[in-house]
Amino acid sequence: MNTARMVCATILIGCLCGSNGSNSADSATGQRVFESRCASCHRLQDYAGKSQAQLEETLKGIVAGTIDHPKRLTLSATEVVDLAAYISDNKAR
Repeated sequence: MNTARMVCATILIGCLCGSNGSNSADSATGQRVFESRCASCHRLQDYAGKSQAQLEETLKGIVAGTIDHPKRLTLSATEVVDLAAYISDNKAR
């Protein structure tokens, strides 16, 4: 019985760790999105101190229209994660 519980716990922990959006983020795709849609108005330094999670929430709010933004922003959920990963990885440059 203990072995079965340990196997279940291991699988559960693996699933929880694997479901983190940052694990599947593609920073190279995020760079392309930033350069094509954001760079004309924003600089990476504008986001100093923001975590990937904070950036994702902000981007989701802009896409949903709950956060004001001068331009309409249309991004897929994957693009939001990729863009947040790129910005959080490169904001100090």
